Amino acid sequence: MDIRQLKYFITVAEERNISRAATRLFISQPPLTRHIQALEEELNVQLFTRTSWGVELTQAGEALLHHARNIKTHVELATEQARRAGKGQSGRIDIGIFGSAMLNIIPRILNDFVETHPDVKVVLHSASRGRQIEALHQGRILIAFDRYLPESTELKVELVSREPILVALNQRNPLASKVAITIADLRHEPLIGEQDSSVFAAAQSLFRHHGYEPMVVQKAVDMISAAVMVAGGFGSALVPESVQNLQLPNVVYRPLVSEVDSMIDLHCAYRKDERSPLLAALLESVRAYCTRHQESCRQAISFASDSINH
Repeated sequence: MDIRQLKYFITVAEERNISRAATRLFISQPPLTRHIQALEEELNVQLFTRTSWGVELTQAGEALLHHARNIKTHVELATEQARRAGKGQSGRIDIGIFGSAMLNIIPRILNDFVETHPDVKVVLHSASRGRQIEALHQGRILIAFDRYLPESTELKVELVSREPILVALNQRNPLASKVAITIADLRHEPLIGEQDSSVFAAAQSLFRHHGYEPMVVQKAVDMISAAVMVAGGFGSALVPESVQNLQLPNVVYRPLVSEVDSMIDLHCAYRKDERSPLLAALLESVRAYCTRHQESCRQAISFASDSINH
């Protein structure tokens, strides 16, 4: 018994007529009759009895029809799900995330992805950069998002976005009255750095360009923790734009203006040999966001420059 035989059997049972069933199936009547006879011989039962107007199901035929329809439905469902999975439209994707990008960029990318792939189960794993890289190599996640991910012979790294650097200030800080902040304003400002320095290191070149080192008084686990410390009055912090989505008490955010590059990069990384259609589908959303975000970055930089000039 095969799927084609069941399809032929169901059609004859529904039409109650071999000729009409053959027309519906786009085959001639003799081969259809032979398929039904072969099915009856294989099952060793009579499925139809002939009548003056066509054929009628026997009790055995009635029993088979119920199961045949269920089998046909399951096969069609399995076929469709396999096709959708093959196109990256269903299944499960495990994603590594960490830090301030969780506050804005990654939710936007995932929202776009889920809208076009509603049947895909997205599972997020919050972990530090080292643990994400390990999970990528082990195949426990398909893609990782973090600042300055290292490229290797096994991993491909892509730019996701470039964010302007903001200055997180306690609202009691005199600098909070300014519309925008320059590096010169921060010369004697107590600053909160981060332990792995991925964001703060990007800002250090700005200070060196002006001939001095930042005055780092404390270090936080990440930029979210740094903003919390700003709220507690422990100092100020240079943070990516995403962090301003944290509505913390006593914290205000001001653009940092400099004549040299003052942007923070977010990257994604994945295995070079990964052929998952789900990964390919997510990367489409990532690249679409990156293209859209390039224009918003240019607008943000222009706004900040106008603010400091006026």
